[in-house]
Parts: sequence; structure tokens; C-alpha cells
Amino acid sequence: EEEKDMEGDTAAKEGISDEDFQVARDKLKTLRRLLADIQSKQTNERHRLMIHSATNEHSHSRMVLASLLETVLFMLVTGFQVFTIRRWFKGAPVLGR
Repeated sequence: EEEKDMEGDTAAKEGISDEDFQVARDKLKTLRRLLADIQSKQTNERHRLMIHSATNEHSHSRMVLASLLETVLFMLVTGFQVFTIRRWFKGAPVLGR
């Protein structure tokens, strides 16, 4: 009995009109459009985040390299200063004088 009801058109028996179906179809169209909009926005947001992530990684690697070079330069300058001061205290001519 229940299978017959499911297979057959029982809308008229249950008091459902074509207008009710049209309202449901319109709501489904609206939901599908909203879902497509949300999916499009998610795709765009993922793409934007990927680009920002790549940019941040590149900037970070440049910053690390610049910091390393700056540290090496400071160590060289410090070594030169120590060398110059030691020669100065020994009484040797400083910087060729």
C-alpha cells in the first residue's frame, strides 16, 4: 500500500496544488543560486589566501637572509674595531700612520 502511494501521484489526494510545487521550485532555485554564490566566494577566498601565503613566505625568507647578512656585517665591523683598538693600545701605527 505504501509503495503504491510513493510511486503514484498522490499530490491531488493530499491537497497539494501545482502552485505549491512552483513555490517550492522557486525556493530551490534561490537556494541553488545562493549556494553557487557561496561556492564562488569560497573559491575566490582560497585563491586570495594562497597568494597571500606565498607572498608572506617569500617576504619571510628575504627578511631572514637580510638579517643573516646584517649579522655577518656587524661581526666583521666588530672584529675590525677590536683589531684596530688592540693595535692602537700596542702603540703600533693605526691604519698605516
